[in-house]
Amino acid sequence: MSTGLTTRCLFKNAWYLSSTGFKQGYVFIYGTRIRDTGEGEPEPEYELSELVYDFNGDAVIAHGYSLLVDIVEYVVRGIRGFDLSVFTREELRKLAKAGVVNAYMSGVTLPVASTSHPEVVVDIARENSLRLGIIAERGTVSGNPFTVLLEQDGEYIYYEDKKISHYSSAICKPSEIRDNCVLVDARGYGNTTTAIEEVYMATGDPSLSFKLLTNLYRATGIDNGFVEKDSASDLIIYDLKNPLKSMPLINGDHSYKLLARSQQPDIVFIGGDVFYEHGENLAIPVVKINEILKKKTGGEQVGYQARTKL
Repeated sequence: MSTGLTTRCLFKNAWYLSSTGFKQGYVFIYGTRIRDTGEGEPEPEYELSELVYDFNGDAVIAHGYSLLVDIVEYVVRGIRGFDLSVFTREELRKLAKAGVVNAYMSGVTLPVASTSHPEVVVDIARENSLRLGIIAERGTVSGNPFTVLLEQDGEYIYYEDKKISHYSSAICKPSEIRDNCVLVDARGYGNTTTAIEEVYMATGDPSLSFKLLTNLYRATGIDNGFVEKDSASDLIIYDLKNPLKSMPLINGDHSYKLLARSQQPDIVFIGGDVFYEHGENLAIPVVKINEILKKKTGGEQVGYQARTKL
């Protein structure tokens, strides 16, 4: 996904979520990090960026989420007892790309996989220069610059030999959210945004929900999970010119309400690159996988049998 170039991008006249709440102003990113933010007008030199978005006050920018999601298993989410061992590694890579794209399009800029095929996740991360998370037993997966490797050793989870949390308290389901949750488990959900919405509903506090949904960034030390100077340029943007998302933006509370609605973002930036913009996936090509599924599962025959039973 990475272009290999250091891209400068300016977002202006937008609401952005800092650690002290929503502010109205600008966000300037330079490559993989946010270089500057501020209220009011940006520095004139920022206007010379390769990408300039002027939202005229009709947008909300927030840091992207991090959740435990289906990646390799995305296409069979919610289906019990499905044996993925019948697929080749290359076929699993194709299936997993759909899972990665779904996560990013849903605003999950640091998706974490728990899978019996971690090598597939490593392949995709390396191939596309993406940061992907993996949670696995200690010593079973080799780390690399593109994976955030969370290792379970006994009752605890570690990241780069730093103890993160007790496993049983670190991971929680959206409907059973806790204040000490580090990673929300959204596996099995037909729609990832549904899991995000459940978190907002479960706490009744949008600011707390957002913090829980970005906690892994803080726990690993990647950044503080807000739109601030030196944070990772992993951003989700809601464009209120979209009539399906339009709402009055008068203060920060209104912006939190927009996040709590948990609709799909209009623009997603990951590591300083545009990944998704207004319905178009710009980074990872996703091939048609229906024929792969048919070949491996005998889908045509199953479909025929189902019709005859009716």
